[in-house]
Amino acid sequence: MQRTYEAADNHIKRNLRDHLRFAYDYRAFFVYWIRRSIVTRYSQTTVGLLWAILQPLLSSLVYILVFSLIARVTTNPVPYPLFVITSLVLWNYWTRIVISGASSVVTNLDIVTRVSFPREFLPLGVAAEAMVDLLIGGVIVVVLFIVYQQPLTPYMLLAIPIFIIHTCLALGLAFFLAGVSSYIRDLFQILPILLQLLLYLSPVLYPITNVPEHLRALFIINPLAPIFAGYQETLLFGTFSMGTQLAGVGVIALVVLIVGYWYFKRTEWRFADTL
Repeated sequence: MQRTYEAADNHIKRNLRDHLRFAYDYRAFFVYWIRRSIVTRYSQTTVGLLWAILQPLLSSLVYILVFSLIARVTTNPVPYPLFVITSLVLWNYWTRIVISGASSVVTNLDIVTRVSFPREFLPLGVAAEAMVDLLIGGVIVVVLFIVYQQPLTPYMLLAIPIFIIHTCLALGLAFFLAGVSSYIRDLFQILPILLQLLLYLSPVLYPITNVPEHLRALFIINPLAPIFAGYQETLLFGTFSMGTQLAGVGVIALVVLIVGYWYFKRTEWRFADTL
């Protein structure tokens, strides 16, 4: 007889080791969940996997028009189209984890209230989907590197720890917001607006060198500022000067991940009652 996941089961108290063991025991379900989510998502669109390429490409055309031709943002010696598309592919990866991760419990309410499985698989599954989008969108970046004959440098390897910090920060926020969303439904209307504002306050569409020096110290308080400045330095400009700032952001990302996961597990037993 298949066990159903009732509200009373949600109230079971487990420590961290028990949670991790429970997740490990259900690892086959996690693989199935990721495969199902990816296939379902892209099978419901006309262009399928090409959407992961078209989305950053189409949005980049608007930003290229506004920031390159009208606002005259310069990214020498890197061509602005390469600069903005590289940044947007990484930005879309981050926002997909945060936005879809925040709604992952609500959008899967039926399975949440019926099936016993580790609830953290929902935000983690979103992160896995976003990584597939990132790999597909990276095709555009590779093509542009070839078209513009952008040189490869050893500094590119430093983008790997930056990516880990970036992902930890996104996952931590996704866990925390997924817990909050079970109480505050207005979050889904507010979050996209906040992230759109954050896009313009982060060096995604412009290099951090365009920020006046007297404002740069204040600007760098935003954790995404060192992350995207680090991406641009290592992937595009062949330099690296954000080590100290990224170390601080790494600590922040780890704290956000731990606190976000803790809050998610602390509130998950209420999902069946409050949603």
